[in-house]
Amino acid sequence: MSTTPAAQHLRQRALVLHGLAGRIEHLAVLTVHIEAGADTWVGPSPQLCADDLRLRGMQLQAEADQLRREARRFDRIADEMDAQTPIGAPS
Repeated sequence: MSTTPAAQHLRQRALVLHGLAGRIEHLAVLTVHIEAGADTWVGPSPQLCADDLRLRGMQLQAEADQLRREARRFDRIADEMDAQTPIGAPS
């Protein structure tokens, strides 16, 4: 299949987004709430601190998911661009 420079650019951007999502998902901060105990908290209570840490981890995971959705959208657009490129057209 022939591909256009614009489609290649979108696929490259998708790869970067997938990579960023993977890096987010492997951050130690995502499991810091497991290590949080009464001696590590700041604020009204250890439970609120642990809940806040858990929430922030969930937010990071949601952002990684959003990056992956955007990467899939870029790939889908690139596929559509390639499908519209006539066979034998310069790539």
